[in-house]
Amino acid sequence: MDLVHLTKRNRDGSSGTQKNRQRGLTAMAAELKHLGYTLKTARSIKPKHINALVEHWRDTGLTKATIRNRMSWLRWWAQKVDKISILDKDNATYELNDDRTERTNIAFSLHPDQLNALTDRHVQAAVMLQAAFGLRRQEAMKIIPKDAIKADSLKLKGSWTKGGRPRTIPITSQHQRVVLLAIRQIVEDGSLVPTERSYAQHMRIYERQVHKAGIARAHGLRHKYAQARCEKLTGMKCPINGGPDRSLMSEDQYELDRQARQRISKELGHNRIEITDVYLGRLQQGGAVSCS
Repeated sequence: MDLVHLTKRNRDGSSGTQKNRQRGLTAMAAELKHLGYTLKTARSIKPKHINALVEHWRDTGLTKATIRNRMSWLRWWAQKVDKISILDKDNATYELNDDRTERTNIAFSLHPDQLNALTDRHVQAAVMLQAAFGLRRQEAMKIIPKDAIKADSLKLKGSWTKGGRPRTIPITSQHQRVVLLAIRQIVEDGSLVPTERSYAQHMRIYERQVHKAGIARAHGLRHKYAQARCEKLTGMKCPINGGPDRSLMSEDQYELDRQARQRISKELGHNRIEITDVYLGRLQQGGAVSCS
């Protein structure tokens, strides 16, 4: 309600713009509450809330252009409560570059020193799951390993996942099995949220821990999983890692790439094959694919 009052007091732009802004901002407040953050007033907005929203939107498959538009609403919000400094002026900070001019690869591998810096064992277990299976952070915390771990796969219940869609992720390596064994030893029969904490409390601890460990963008672990799966399924590097563009592929290779993207999309919990462009890069008809 504080946000509604804020939009009514500040009537910038046309009536249509004002209505869209009010709907957008109140939806963001609802999303934050769903993610475990309850803001007492509009002035309660902090950098951690910005990061949580951006990661949430990215997870749900929104395009960078859509997220950039929503960032403009967030900047309006921050400006009106005199907290504009909580957002970086450059969208590149949030990996929201314009794909027409630049494609940034945010994938990274988890370094042992980073893992060891996670002193909370439940947070450490969640990050290990993110890296090994490409899980979203919410999924990695809500999962109950004793129910999820099967002989050859990890089965996620809808109550653990974004959008409530259950999915199955295959176990394809010995490393994944080692990770699952270590996690079972940490949590035994429970979830990765300790019984003495609420989900929201544990999320705050998670954020502090990963920041301290130098894992500012844990979402990059999900990108790394997708890229490794693509290479394993196709035998080729994906475009964002310098792999072949469409003009250099045979028809068999192109079909293999398409099938791999479809499979990876399902493993990541997305409905559309197009979303894999965010993780793997878009196949071009000719010329080099830029990446960094």
